[in-house]
Amino acid sequence: MTMQNAQTLAPRQIDPVTFEVAAAGLQSAAEEMGSVLKRSSYSPIIRDMDDFSCALFTASGDLVAQADYIPAQLGAMSLVVKSVLDRWGDRIQEGDVYICNHPYLGAMHLPDINIIAPVFLDGTLLAWAGTAAHHIDVGGVNPGSEGPELQDLFGEGLVFPPVRLSIAGVENEDLIALVSDNIRDPLSTVSDLRAQRAACHLGIRRVLELAERYGRPTLETVMAQMLDSVESGVRTALRNLPDGEGQAEGFLDDDGRDGAPTRIHVAVRKEGDRLIIDLSGCDPQTAGAMNVPWASTRAGIVYGVRAVVAPALGANDGLLRALDVVAPQGIVLNPLPPAAVSIRHNTCQRFADTLIRALSDLWPEKAVGSSTVSFFCFNAGSTDPFTGRPAVMADVVGGGTGATPFGDGIDGVDTYMSNVGVMPAEVVETNYSIRVLKTEFVAGSQGEGQFNGGLGLRREYMILDHPQRVTFYSEQTHEDFRPSGAAGGSDGRATTITLVDPSGREIVAPSKASTTLDAGTVVRVETAGGGGYGDPGLRSAEDRAADVADGRL
Repeated sequence: MTMQNAQTLAPRQIDPVTFEVAAAGLQSAAEEMGSVLKRSSYSPIIRDMDDFSCALFTASGDLVAQADYIPAQLGAMSLVVKSVLDRWGDRIQEGDVYICNHPYLGAMHLPDINIIAPVFLDGTLLAWAGTAAHHIDVGGVNPGSEGPELQDLFGEGLVFPPVRLSIAGVENEDLIALVSDNIRDPLSTVSDLRAQRAACHLGIRRVLELAERYGRPTLETVMAQMLDSVESGVRTALRNLPDGEGQAEGFLDDDGRDGAPTRIHVAVRKEGDRLIIDLSGCDPQTAGAMNVPWASTRAGIVYGVRAVVAPALGANDGLLRALDVVAPQGIVLNPLPPAAVSIRHNTCQRFADTLIRALSDLWPEKAVGSSTVSFFCFNAGSTDPFTGRPAVMADVVGGGTGATPFGDGIDGVDTYMSNVGVMPAEVVETNYSIRVLKTEFVAGSQGEGQFNGGLGLRREYMILDHPQRVTFYSEQTHEDFRPSGAAGGSDGRATTITLVDPSGREIVAPSKASTTLDAGTVVRVETAGGGGYGDPGLRSAEDRAADVADGRL
């Protein structure tokens, strides 16, 4: 697969002040959409952990303004808009709202549901408003609709091609009934779908307000120039960097089914104002659910290039115009359907790290310590302790970011393409029959250097009241694949997962499993810290004293 240069419109001239104010209005609208979704959602994974994204798009589907929530979602969403356009064409009408989670039609994995709504002005399409949010359950074999062991898409839950959630302003009751009768917690999922739709309606209103203020031609020109300006900024940044080649490889612990480690390989070449990214050295698609659909791979490319080449620029689809990507079908980063993809985000994180290291191989002055890509996720089919109704929990535990030439890494955060918060213990215990025994930093988990990596996290979950079906998965439990240091810094510590049975016996757990745990069982995870940067002998005496005083070593 190769990204081709998009055709750049030749917009009429508008003054810089109008452009900046109108562009800021679009950006503000996307941010406001995020506030609506967060405050009206039902599920903790959205309202407390911020696992969602909001954006605005041109009439042809190019992303122009986004709220910076989850990079893994934002770099993919425009492909869903284009799938809606391809499927529905001139049948799209005012008041329609579309739903899509199909990984082979522009979406990411089934729990990440896209809700997309057209913006019409005077009967013609002007733009699109869109949201993506992680839903706690969309059916399938396991609570939470994920499983490393799953072998095809059909075991992972309900698959929505671009279909209508609302038709000309009226909710599609047949679709709501279909969803409600095929998932474990319909109250949560349907409520969150409606919250996403509300956010889209807010986006529509804000775009129409801007069109009323500036006129349609000016607003369309602003959107075109927003794309052009990011393209120009990326090309300028590339021209100011030396030409050359670089490469890096990274490994997943396995294929999701206890198979051999899976290789991710990235080769990059920079020529003038273009960057060529070659993924053809990656392993073939996996037997388990570690595969990454093209939309998520594209999102990883957008994230990595923006982070290394032009971090100060806004993010929109203009960035893609400066890239050529080689990604043959059938590899783990561009699988053939119906390969399972439910835990593709672990692979996305490893890909992001590998891409950044490949770009650092090309431009060594940009090297940083690797961040954790463990991305420990814990799903449980539980019950509400107050109502007794079925409830599905989904939590994510971050780790340490890598150190940089400018300072230490950050402790206990969700790194790279993810950006979700750890679920507060109080939220866990009031919504699920699960107790959080510990949430704390792991002293000594960081790589050391002139600047140290960030600390990993330790979290313990106790199963309460009754046996519960759980899925957990992580990466970097293999010592050889822990976060690497840079410029002489040492590596971070690997991730460990431990089960403590009701009798207190500790068992080393696999990195990935779907199983039933008895009440009283504890799941303990200790995630990897970030890699260090620079010679540890150059760390200042002041920083060393602070490490000791804070109990970090």
